[in-house]
Amino acid sequence: MRYLDLKRRIRDVRMWAIQGIAEAGSGHPGASFSAAEIMGTLYFRKMRHDPSNPSWEERDYFINSKAHSAPGFYSTLAVAGYFAPEEVKTLRKLGSRLQGHPVRYSDHQKHHSVPGVEYSGGSEGIGLSVGIGIALANKLDGKKNKVFVLIGDGESNEGQIWEASMAAGKFKLDNLVAILDRNRIQQDGFTEDIMPLDPTKDKWAAFNWQVFEVDGHKVEQLVDALNKAARVHDKPVMIIANTIKGNGIRHMANNPQWHGKAPPKRHTEVLLEELDSECLIAPSIIAGERENYEDKIRKVEREGVDMIHLDVMDGRFVPNTTFFADTIKKLRTSTSLPFDAHLMIERPLEQIQEYIDARCDIITVHAEACTENEFREIQERLIDAGISPGIAINPGTAVPKWLYGCLHDLDVIIVMSVNPGFAGQKFIPEVLPKMVAVNKELREHGFRGYIEADGGIDATTLQYAYDAGARIFVAGAAVYGGGDIHSAVIQLRHKAAVALEKRLLNHATQLNIRPDWMKARKHILIPYANELGIEEELHAIK
Repeated sequence: MRYLDLKRRIRDVRMWAIQGIAEAGSGHPGASFSAAEIMGTLYFRKMRHDPSNPSWEERDYFINSKAHSAPGFYSTLAVAGYFAPEEVKTLRKLGSRLQGHPVRYSDHQKHHSVPGVEYSGGSEGIGLSVGIGIALANKLDGKKNKVFVLIGDGESNEGQIWEASMAAGKFKLDNLVAILDRNRIQQDGFTEDIMPLDPTKDKWAAFNWQVFEVDGHKVEQLVDALNKAARVHDKPVMIIANTIKGNGIRHMANNPQWHGKAPPKRHTEVLLEELDSECLIAPSIIAGERENYEDKIRKVEREGVDMIHLDVMDGRFVPNTTFFADTIKKLRTSTSLPFDAHLMIERPLEQIQEYIDARCDIITVHAEACTENEFREIQERLIDAGISPGIAINPGTAVPKWLYGCLHDLDVIIVMSVNPGFAGQKFIPEVLPKMVAVNKELREHGFRGYIEADGGIDATTLQYAYDAGARIFVAGAAVYGGGDIHSAVIQLRHKAAVALEKRLLNHATQLNIRPDWMKARKHILIPYANELGIEEELHAIK
């Protein structure tokens, strides 16, 4: 599964889940959203499973022990192909198979259970024991199936979790991987106020588990941990995934009241727009002071950026030269952050395999540097290698009509906001109408990927590019040029947040729900009130 395609599918999971919860008027958005990347990475990237044959003997098993995340689990199954996503809107309705807690699928209960559900969840703390039973049985039978169990930190209050953990260690179940959704919130409040769980890592290690700890919203870290888990012998594996409950909807994030509360149905359209507006910050490491690239990557990784942008220039397609595939290959071992390689080179088809071998996650070539047939071959080879394909167009280049036939599997389009090949150029504002038109035109023809703005992006121009439809922002000098990388990244995130809040307010106004939306969103809007010009409106809200 390609990186940007994986991100898009996880976005779809959240969008279907919130629609189901809003339609039902009940459900658990917080738990569903904190676990979205975990379940998405398993189903769309790592697990062996077959939606057309849910009982496949060689399938891996997924046990959703924290069954309150049922809406997110159902949505994951739907996006994975087990049933039509539209069915998620029947959540908790009379006669629906998608009830508040999942029911294990069986042929005898076809109308009351869901294909792909291995475990009837509800009572907390039991799922790990069930997973251990399956893993032990598979080991005794000599099967190679993996068993993945998702548990919550709230349910880790249950003694049965720790009895099960002892058993897994005793039986050396290296075919078992448990993932802890460490969002630090349970039904009544924050876990560390109710029953402290830390030091979590030390506890699981003491029970003879191999423990990895990751950011549970960074799919590349989850993939890396799952790859490491596959190499562990004679021990079960625990992946502690640090997450944010309600992640994806800003007023739900890290807020205990959204543990089991549905949003008003009238807010659904605006919530869907927020979920569809995820921004990715991609620093370009060729900018700023001359220093080693590894150090530049480490500095921005600490700031939580989303990917690393790699500008490859050959001195022929563009006037300057940077680095090539051999450098990228060396850098690959320094981080798990996705590599977004922008190839500003002549004849990219002849060199594409080198960049595939360098393990880039996204590779974009220029429309000006290849023909339709060449791009189709590049796209096919990238997809076969699990790499997101992209195409870039210069400020003076129109979208080639042949691109319409490639949109289904196209993950990114870079609309250049400077002329490529020169560092430190100013943003070309005349590109913005073009960006709007490209976004509208291509989406009408089925494009579901990301528009990427590259060139002259800083805290001022980012908002203009955002309003024009860009959602990936390449920032070079804005990040590395001033010396304070921490403040630079915060400022870019802030400007993206302001652009988002403005957009959502406008949508709420069109739907005649502006006061109601602002009331629900008040604590989020306060830091942006001055920039949005809504101080008096917020002050009037009781």
